[in-house]
Amino acid sequence: MASALRLRTLGGLAVEGNPPPGPGAAAQRRPLALLALLAAASERGVSRDKLLACLWPESSQEKARHLLTQTLYALRRDLHAQELFLGSSELRLNPQVVSTDVQEFEAALAQGELERAVALYHGPFLDGFFLSGAPEFERWTDGERARLAQCLSRACEALATAATARRDHPAALEWCRRLAALDALNSRYALGLVKALAAAGDRAGALRYARTHEDLLRTELGASLDEAFAATVGELRAQTTGGVPRAAAGSLLRRVGAALAQHYTIERELGRGGTTTVYLARDLKHNRAVVLKVLHPELSSAVAAERFLRQIRLVAQLRHPHILPLYDSGEADGFFYYVAPYIEGGSLRARLEREQRLPVQEALQIGREAADALDYAHRHDVLHRNVKPENVLLDAGQAVVAGFGIVRALHVARQERVTAEGLRMGTPAYMSPEQAMCAPDLDGRSDIYTLACVVFEMLAGAPPFTGRDAETVLAQRVTASPPGIRRLRPDVSVAVDAALLKALATSPLERFQTAGEFARALAV
Repeated sequence: MASALRLRTLGGLAVEGNPPPGPGAAAQRRPLALLALLAAASERGVSRDKLLACLWPESSQEKARHLLTQTLYALRRDLHAQELFLGSSELRLNPQVVSTDVQEFEAALAQGELERAVALYHGPFLDGFFLSGAPEFERWTDGERARLAQCLSRACEALATAATARRDHPAALEWCRRLAALDALNSRYALGLVKALAAAGDRAGALRYARTHEDLLRTELGASLDEAFAATVGELRAQTTGGVPRAAAGSLLRRVGAALAQHYTIERELGRGGTTTVYLARDLKHNRAVVLKVLHPELSSAVAAERFLRQIRLVAQLRHPHILPLYDSGEADGFFYYVAPYIEGGSLRARLEREQRLPVQEALQIGREAADALDYAHRHDVLHRNVKPENVLLDAGQAVVAGFGIVRALHVARQERVTAEGLRMGTPAYMSPEQAMCAPDLDGRSDIYTLACVVFEMLAGAPPFTGRDAETVLAQRVTASPPGIRRLRPDVSVAVDAALLKALATSPLERFQTAGEFARALAV
């Protein structure tokens, strides 16, 4: 008998049915979290003690048990399913009453039905779902999310390998695109896509994607292509008559311009990063200059597009005077884009390249304003993860924080902190120790550390840790203490020196616990 209800956990969290469930417990976060715990456990079930620890950690044992009983009752009542749960000490969902996509996904993998498993995966586990005041639940979610994403990656890789072996180049190319979109920083996946494009006869496309990946590594990790990747690129260049057409960039600009011609006029390209090309454009409706960021076509597979747009929606919810707002976003003729204000003052990086060090009070003001922006974002459950001078814009002397995780959208927005090969998200010169160690449970204190690195650079002319390569810089995070800023800039006050040392503490427990606290410490 088919289940009347269905719990969707891959790509979000919701109870679905025909007719859809009405308002009530099934639309509330804690009951939904309980259903997710039971869904992931499948036939194993979950003990009541684990449910209490995950969902009501701050309540007494007696009160937590009462809340669990109330939640189970409310779910049965509101979903009109008295047989929703099975078991007593070990609870599990009744598969005759509710089906779950995560259980079907894992069953398909176990049965070797890899294409069916991939089709069931509509996004990261509990994507966009957050339960405040429940750190154990969040840690569990992170672990499950990473585990299931790795299962998906292995399935896609197996499908790509099989398609390559039978010389089905179109199918191999499709699976390689899926892999590269799942983990934009994984060089093994990127190399597979480059080879698949070349095998399908698109050597120019292979070289374009290789360049995109190289830009991404440099921008996000301060790294370069490994020897095997570089050798493959060299061979392709030698085989490609004339290399990648020089007109490719101009062709892309014309195509994007044509797709958005009813709303925007593109004036010129401002730059190209690892995931997006940035244009200066004019908003025709409001007659204003805007920045138009377009996701690289090489990354615009179905999965990448979903995550790009999902992350854009996340950023769009943030409303703060020191956070770059979002004007528009969407898809046009296969291009995924978003539109933000054009800040004429440029980035903090451009300012530091001109002046190296800033006046003390100006540097502290920028630091305070950026900290206020991060504090607001953290209170709305959004981490930045890549605070650096390039992502701090200067608008009439005021700081505006940009770059809230667009790469992260391609790399399983907010959830997959560690890739299958242990790649880190962030920029080495500003990365927190926990980012350097690929910790699975980053929080706002990581952003505080990275902002402290930026403030230090504004005052000293260089970040607190430097080295000949990214790994040397990252190693210093956990093996060396940061220098006191007064040794390099004696006109900085003792209080600010102490604030920076606290914000740069190796252990998150020893730092300011909120970005707001850091902002106040910089105001002395």
